[in-house]
Amino acid sequence: MSVMLFAAGCSSNDNDAEQGSESPLQETEEETSGTGQDYEGDGGLLWKVVHGETTMYVQGTIHLGHEDFYPLAPEIEKAYESSDVVLPEINMFEAEVNEEEINEMALFEGDTNLDDVLSEEAYAKLSDLFEENEMAIENYEDFEPWFIGMLLGEFSHKESDLAPEYGVDLYFLQRSLEDNKEIVELETIELQYDVLSGNSMKTQVEMLESTLENFEETGSSLDELGYDWIHGDKDGLVDQLSEGFGSFDEEYQLGLNDNRNINMANKLDEILQRDDGQTYFVIIGSAHVVIEPSVLSELEKDGYEIERVY
Repeated sequence: MSVMLFAAGCSSNDNDAEQGSESPLQETEEETSGTGQDYEGDGGLLWKVVHGETTMYVQGTIHLGHEDFYPLAPEIEKAYESSDVVLPEINMFEAEVNEEEINEMALFEGDTNLDDVLSEEAYAKLSDLFEENEMAIENYEDFEPWFIGMLLGEFSHKESDLAPEYGVDLYFLQRSLEDNKEIVELETIELQYDVLSGNSMKTQVEMLESTLENFEETGSSLDELGYDWIHGDKDGLVDQLSEGFGSFDEEYQLGLNDNRNINMANKLDEILQRDDGQTYFVIIGSAHVVIEPSVLSELEKDGYEIERVY
């Protein structure tokens, strides 16, 4: 279930995106594997905030997508086109990962390894999944569960109709580069890794073992996430994402969602208060706009009127 939350929560730069690469609209049409889901829709989850002469659109996204998503609803496309500045969680085209720092966060301390913390059943299933993906579990014994969970997220894409190269964030970031729009990050890749690595070992193990236990359903769950997103089913997204958070202790939701939402809302408040007359287009994972306390509810607490556009 944690894979679902990553798809609608944390961004990632693991999609091998390169500056100047073609956008989804420029891709040559290909036949998709298809699971019967209808991904032709308009998208949804767009809100508008106005303060003085400044307009801010907040678009809830998912970090995976399908080629049939595009173009999105006219209201969403126009909101992007009208913007001067695009505000993603992270700019995946410029996010530089320091491998030494990541290893410092991701590696167990002392003599502990994965075999020590996972159940025998979970470890065996993890080993099988690594083998199926032509990787050896022995090469990852020293990495903590949160990092292994990220690798499983990459495996899960193969079981789904959705793919990172069609992610909604990537779609808008690519266009921003082509249109020479200013891009300002709300977070950093280091912060997101800090969030994931900051969970207790108990929570990390629970997350990984839950993902392993439900791995066979991950592909269909991601497909359902994409379906709900493209058809603007906010209630469906809330149900799926809330179920994921409900599986773990409060520490998990606090770090992955709540604290980050408050921090992002504070940054958006600062921009709105500057009232520089520009139009801003915010692209953040859907979990940050539908799971309370959300970025939107925090802005409402600050006195802003939030209008649902689409």
